[in-house]
Amino acid sequence: MLVKNSSRVIRSVISRRSIVTKAIPSIGLARTAPTRAPVLSKLGILNQHNLPFVTVQRMHNSIAASTDGKTIPEEILDMPIEVYHEISDEFMDSLLDQLEILCDYHPEVVQDVEMSQGVMSIEVPSVGTYVINKQPPNKQIWLASPVSGPNRFDYYQKEWVSLRDGTKLLDILNKELSDRLEGDEIDLHY
Repeated sequence: MLVKNSSRVIRSVISRRSIVTKAIPSIGLARTAPTRAPVLSKLGILNQHNLPFVTVQRMHNSIAASTDGKTIPEEILDMPIEVYHEISDEFMDSLLDQLEILCDYHPEVVQDVEMSQGVMSIEVPSVGTYVINKQPPNKQIWLASPVSGPNRFDYYQKEWVSLRDGTKLLDILNKELSDRLEGDEIDLHY
C-alpha cells in the first residue's frame, strides 16, 4: 500500500512540475515552485536539486535449482562447506596422482598435468588443455574440456555428477582420454 501511495505522490509531483516550473539554463534543470519544495523534501522525494527521485529496490526470491530448472537434491544443499573441501581436495589429489602416472606411461595421452590452488590443468597433445577446478561457493567442481566443453559437477551419491544430464566427471575424462589411447581404455577412479 505504501508503494502505491508513494508512486501516486510522485506522479502527482511530476505532473505539477510540468505546470509550475522555472527553467535554469545554466544546468539544464527545472526547479519546482518554492512552496512545494518543503512539503516534498519532508516526504523525502526530492534530491539536492529539488527534483523528485525514486529509489527502486528489487525484491526477488532465491531458490536452489540446477541449470535445467530441476531442484537440487537436499544431499547437495545440506553439505557443510568443510565436508565439500575435504571431499573435493581428496578427489583432486587422487585424480592428480592417477594422471601423473598416466603422464609417465602414456605421454601421447597426457603430456603434462599441474595443480595449483585448486585448479588442475591437463595438457593433451593435439586436443588441448583440460581445466578442472573447485567452485566452493557452489560446492561444485567444474570441468572445461577442449572436446566436450564446459560442465559443472555436484557431489551426489558419492560421485561427481552433472545435474544437467547425469553425466559423471570421471566418465567424461575416461572416455575422452581413452579416445587418445589406441586399443586400451583409461580407468580413472575415485
